Amino acid sequence: MRHERLTRHARDLTTRSLDWMDQQWDPEAGLLRAPEEPGGGGGAPVGHMVRETGWYALGLLVRNLPARSGADPADDAAEADLDRARQALGRVLDHQLDAPGERFHGTWLRGPHEQRPTTESVEWRDYDPNWREFIGTTLVIVATEFPEALDGELGRRVDAALRLAVEGTLARGVDPSYTNIALMTAFLLQDAAVRLGEPAWDAPALRLAEQVLARFRVDGTFDEYNSPTYYGIDLYALALWRRYAHQPLLRSAGAEMEAGLWQDTARHYHADLRNLAGPYDRSYGMDLRHYASGIGLWIWAAVGRDLAPFPETGRPFRHAWDLALGPVVAVLGAEVPDDALAHLTGFRGERQVDQVIVRDPCRVATSWVGEQLLVGAEDVGGERGNLADQFHPATVHWAVGSGADDGGADDGDAGPVADVGWIRLVSDLTVDARADGQSLALTCTGHGGGDLALAFQVRAPGLDPAGFAADRWALPGMGAVVQAEADLVAVEPDPRDDTWWVRYVARAVPADRPVRFALALRITD
Repeated sequence: MRHERLTRHARDLTTRSLDWMDQQWDPEAGLLRAPEEPGGGGGAPVGHMVRETGWYALGLLVRNLPARSGADPADDAAEADLDRARQALGRVLDHQLDAPGERFHGTWLRGPHEQRPTTESVEWRDYDPNWREFIGTTLVIVATEFPEALDGELGRRVDAALRLAVEGTLARGVDPSYTNIALMTAFLLQDAAVRLGEPAWDAPALRLAEQVLARFRVDGTFDEYNSPTYYGIDLYALALWRRYAHQPLLRSAGAEMEAGLWQDTARHYHADLRNLAGPYDRSYGMDLRHYASGIGLWIWAAVGRDLAPFPETGRPFRHAWDLALGPVVAVLGAEVPDDALAHLTGFRGERQVDQVIVRDPCRVATSWVGEQLLVGAEDVGGERGNLADQFHPATVHWAVGSGADDGGADDGDAGPVADVGWIRLVSDLTVDARADGQSLALTCTGHGGGDLALAFQVRAPGLDPAGFAADRWALPGMGAVVQAEADLVAVEPDPRDDTWWVRYVARAVPADRPVRFALALRITD
């Protein structure tokens, strides 16, 4: 998969992501440096990045590897890229953990700053078990597309690393509801069964693939629902199934679920606002134009940078390390059904989207996609609480003014990109929410009583905090009538960014008595 064989949009994605990664390259460490996260934020990588260095190595091979005919490199730059890719892959392999019998066997350190785990180490905090799947699948792409880059000792080391990764993931036993990791695991197992001559690994691969497919077919959804970043990883894994899988089941199921995932994305997507309507089971931000997301990369590959929900890459942006996934997306290629593709290029009409996510416990997502307003909500059946800062069960996006501010140009069918305001609920309470047209209704149940707090984070250019009253909000471009069984207690700026916190408290609530809060929303001039 040489650079000139990519689509025009895929070439652009590869070029821009490589331009960014070239600036992060540390030749002494043989790894990419971690970028600074604007405004801080937990979860950002520090020091150097191992997983992303693997993606960089693939991009270098795509850019300048000589033709497979054995021709000499076209120029010094091609030879330099090949040498750097091999160096990068070697350094990635250096950070794998070979510890049979330990929970972290076969995974990788996230960076050289991490200490080797011990039996007392805490998963996710001290190491990430998912680096097996992320790096393992990347190595499979490199070995499949560019075997000539892995001649000699490097190729033997890649095979050995894949064996360790599979040993670790088999012992782990990934649950099929952990969608993005389960999809990658099934692919990795079945590929390694052939590549490494271990036919016994086919059975667990097929079993996991069948379980994920069965869950998807119930309601046409994944458990990790409407996640801008993890939908990008789902599409990555499904493209692996569709493109490289040895098993017919994975090839056909990959294409089926990939198409379904694009269609679900299209239902929630507003091409003019460059955003997905919520709710988000897992999300690292609220405005796709200002942070790097997996789904943003895939839309870029499908319709081009000018129409993509992605920040300007020439200046700092949040979650920037995910731009390193660009070459992988480009190599695998976006295959978007025509009906979904239409929604990626222009707004196709107002719609209400109601979707059962899973049935036990019952979770239902509802969304409104209007001409200038997006509303998202999730009813969690009173059983599912807050998932740290990634779970956004109640969201609003709306157009503020006109004219693009994201560094992109208008093209195709999409209209001018308005600035975007947004609201998200943040609460430790279990909240069942519903979006119905231009209204958002919340019900808090399953609580222990007492004083119950609800907070809303709000971002809108030109926002005046005096516009917030207990029963009415006046925001730039939008108004809201509030019906709340709670008192407005504070309107506070966030010192880290340009957002505001609007805090309500329901006083002395008896245990388990429902507390209700509703917003009736209206776009204003």
